[in-house]
Amino acid sequence: MELLTINKVMPQLFEYINDPYIFMYELKSIVKELKQKNPILRNYRLMDVGFPSNHNKSYSQMRLYFIKKRG
Repeated sequence: MELLTINKVMPQLFEYINDPYIFMYELKSIVKELKQKNPILRNYRLMDVGFPSNHNKSYSQMRLYFIKKRG
């Protein structure tokens, strides 16, 4: 089992989204964009998203956790 973690700056929009459907739509578009830029990611699927606490308020980060697809 291969795991991959990508740290990405969280868009400012994410801080104000209260609707989970809009949040998922935006997250899917970010993952799609990453997969277009890096073809290796096509062999992986998104497993989890983490939002670490950040003491620097100028930007927030999110961690995208991917797992390799089988066969």
